[in-house]
Amino acid sequence: MAENIQNIGIDTPMLHLVYSSTDLRLPDDGDIANRIGAFENTTPSETIRLSWSIQQAQKCLGQINFCNHQIQVSGLAMPLPPVIMDRTIHVSPWQPQIKASLRQHQTHISLVYTGSHHNPVERMIALYKVAYALRDENLLGVVNEPAWTAHPAADFLDPDAIAIYRAELPFTLWVGYVRFYTDKHHYWLVTKGHHIFDVPDFAYFIEPDLDENEIITQFKNIFYFIYDEDAEVIPGDTLAIAGSDQVLRFSEVTELADQLMGPSGTLVIEKVPPSELDDTLTTGKG
Repeated sequence: MAENIQNIGIDTPMLHLVYSSTDLRLPDDGDIANRIGAFENTTPSETIRLSWSIQQAQKCLGQINFCNHQIQVSGLAMPLPPVIMDRTIHVSPWQPQIKASLRQHQTHISLVYTGSHHNPVERMIALYKVAYALRDENLLGVVNEPAWTAHPAADFLDPDAIAIYRAELPFTLWVGYVRFYTDKHHYWLVTKGHHIFDVPDFAYFIEPDLDENEIITQFKNIFYFIYDEDAEVIPGDTLAIAGSDQVLRFSEVTELADQLMGPSGTLVIEKVPPSELDDTLTTGKG
């Protein structure tokens, strides 16, 4: 499991591949290299290096290198710990039958990025290339532990899909949107996984009359504003949403810190009432 790999930083991307088979069934090294090499912008298969210190039916431990990427691979013929499944599969946005299928996995392989590429998107894409290379008919899906989410294999590991992730981030796959209820009708909606991209997580207090999808769209727009512009946003800042009369304010987390606070911090977002608006605003994407 990934817990056995040393020197994992808080911004280290990692994935768990979960399978229905009761033992580990890795493709041979040639097939793995050819699958990775089939991607656009990936070096020829002869420059893709695989090494294994353990390669058995019950466990594996190895490393895959290509381009500036290095992926540590570790697997066990046993399910992920329940605490990880509860924090990822259970709170993911998929239908109950899909989540039930993911929870019923029998084996898992963990992929941890330990390479030197500076771009977090390229790091994630590298992980997905390796996930594609390790895919077989028993692969049920992908668990993204840092982002508190999971997703079925479906078409998300196809080369054509992965190529698109560079131009348009797959937020549904790479970011978790988790609810922490304060009562039956009110809850905090908080992002998980932004820290992989050196962006703080966001939290918004949802009341019955608010549209959660609208808030998630705002989360995505603010993410792009901070990520694309390398903007620094701190508590007390405000953000005017382009093309609307809406202004948002950022503040510190003051409650449920254990649940809401992300590894790179979390900013609480709230709408500023028109009566409180001033002339000093930061302009963001709409």
